[in-house]
This record gives sequence, structure tokens and C-alpha cells, in this order.
Amino acid sequence: MKFCKLSLFFALLVAVCLPALGQTEMRVDIPFNFTAAGKSLPAGHYRVARSSLAASCAWYITDDHTGVIMVTSLAAPSQKVRHSSLIFRQAGGTYSLMQIWQDGSGRDVYQQKVKQTFVSEVDSKDVKYIEIGAE
Repeated sequence: MKFCKLSLFFALLVAVCLPALGQTEMRVDIPFNFTAAGKSLPAGHYRVARSSLAASCAWYITDDHTGVIMVTSLAAPSQKVRHSSLIFRQAGGTYSLMQIWQDGSGRDVYQQKVKQTFVSEVDSKDVKYIEIGAE
């Protein structure tokens, strides 16, 4: 009887945990150099997932050589249905990871406040947002 209860417990645990693990990681090909949470990363193939180190506010992006943990907050709901994807802001030739979308739910990536000296101001028409779909 004890063996049956233990088996049932593990079967339920696997049934609940495996789907959650399968949905948490995204794979994405990023064709340009970019910054995420203040760290410069090269173009390449990346894995993006919620970190198990903290609550759902911590996410990481990593390739085979480098990565970064990002602090995120809940993004405002989108009127457009967003599938699993990353949103980048392009301004002045620089790409910054701004949002992570997975299954219709979005996370804003915390942007480090860095004191900058402006040589020239970027015209607002030069700012673009790029969405890259994930697998």
C-alpha cells in the first residue's frame, strides 16, 4: 500500500513538473550584437529561460560561451497576440533586449541606468523595435 501511494505521488509530480519544464526555455537565433541587462553579447544562437534561482522576475539568456541573468517585471498587456519572442530596441546602431514574450505573457527587461555623455541626440525616427521569434 505504501509503495502504491509513493508511486502515485511521483507520477503526479512528473505530470505537473514536466510540462512546466518544457515550456520555460526558448531557443532563438539573434543575427546582431546586442546588450542585455547592461552586458554586450554577440550575435548567435541563444537559450532564454526563467531562472530557478529566484521568483519569475529573474530570466537568463545564454549561448555556449556566455550569458547573463536579467531582472524583469511584468510587461503591459499587448493588444497584439505575441508568441514566444524577444523584442529589441534599435537606436543608433545599437540593439538592446527590451522584452521577453512567452505564451502571450510578457516581461520587461530591466535597463541599467548609465550616466551618458551625449555627443549627438538620436532622432526619434531612428528608433526601431525588432521582434525575433523563438522556437
